[in-house]
Amino acid sequence: MAKDLIEEPSVAIEALEKLLKGRVENFEIFFSRESGLGVEAKEGKVDALKVRASSGVGLRTISKGRLGFGFSSVLTGDALKDMVDKTIKGSSVASEDRFMKFPAAAATTAVRYEDLEVFDGSFWAAPEEKKIDCALRIEEGAMAYDPRVKRVRKASYQESIVSSRIVNSNGIDVTNGATFFSGSVTAVAEDGGESQMGWDMDTSHKRTSIDPEKIGKGAAKNAVRMLGARKAANIKCPAVIENTVACELLEALASSLLGDNVQKGKSMLIGKTGKKIASGALNIWDNGILPGGWGTSLFDGEGSPRNKTPLVLNGVCQGYLYDTYWAARAGARSTGNASRGNYKGVPGVGISNLYIEKGEKTFDDLLKETGKGLFITEVLGVHTINTVSGDFSLGAAGFWVEGGETLYPVRGMAISGNLLRLFEKVGLCGADMRFIGSIGAPSLFVHEIEASGS
Repeated sequence: MAKDLIEEPSVAIEALEKLLKGRVENFEIFFSRESGLGVEAKEGKVDALKVRASSGVGLRTISKGRLGFGFSSVLTGDALKDMVDKTIKGSSVASEDRFMKFPAAAATTAVRYEDLEVFDGSFWAAPEEKKIDCALRIEEGAMAYDPRVKRVRKASYQESIVSSRIVNSNGIDVTNGATFFSGSVTAVAEDGGESQMGWDMDTSHKRTSIDPEKIGKGAAKNAVRMLGARKAANIKCPAVIENTVACELLEALASSLLGDNVQKGKSMLIGKTGKKIASGALNIWDNGILPGGWGTSLFDGEGSPRNKTPLVLNGVCQGYLYDTYWAARAGARSTGNASRGNYKGVPGVGISNLYIEKGEKTFDDLLKETGKGLFITEVLGVHTINTVSGDFSLGAAGFWVEGGETLYPVRGMAISGNLLRLFEKVGLCGADMRFIGSIGAPSLFVHEIEASGS
């Protein structure tokens, strides 16, 4: 069980409960522990090796609607008493907020911890040499793919184990725990004075699911396939958006799905509940209990059970994501989306595993549907998309498509428009689902995209 994954902080928690008794109306104790390793390889050697570890406790208190917060990495009696005193003192000068509260304990959870597939017991068993070798093999996989691959940048491998326990005065006492493994690399291909870059990565909760050679090969393939790219012409045409690019576009929409941003006026989906905002082909979910998902856990950052929440069904906006506080302000219920980095911060609203539901069409089917058009494999400047209006102008690269085949690579394009209107033009969702961390999407066929050459 998740509770077995952490060194029980029961002594510290019991001490804090005694220190808080009779002094506050409500409290929440959050204990977290993280340790891990990161390796970077360069030219067949280890370029960087970082080992990290941290643990500590965060405390939130509520008295008369006033929130206090403190944290400490030292768990001695004196340090805990000092933290409690400062937290309570800080709350006395905070603004009163009638919506401030902590969640109550849930009767049951929908799934068992074992069903989540987020823990790998080999984390402690693998020798350090094997971990270092993963970064070296990622670089080797890229360099061996094609002689035109001349070098790589940041061939890296990382792994960590994260665990937490949350106890509050409303009866919550829950634990989370997971292992994380990831690898990534950027490859550089050169030919006839031309240089192109390609990137790839993979993430998993299981060590054996990370294939270093596959990651390296993927980055090299992405670099080599763009050699000989031609300049794009000004055109309006059908297009296929590669799954990795679709993930980036969905990530740009993610902040608009958060309940706090909706109430703060920082969302392009304000007042859109029950209204059509995208193509009927699009279904978007946030699933905190997705087996093996990067953001999967039994409980969120304040101890509420995770859920599978529909956000867009057949193109219609179903609602937003909430934690306890922002749900109270909206007159809604928490969706189990309190997000918390570690004991040093308070929770806020965040995604768990956000994804566009895959369809039944193969990637080749999408290309055939395109006829003459574009296959978009890269976009630049996604961070510049206006998260309130949805307007964008992005650099792009990809391939010209005719007759269901990619004929040649194209670069130097700019695509512009509006994110929601782009999603309205989606005609088909592919079956080639891919997750980049906590964001997932298949490749998408869109009826029309506007591209300009440079």
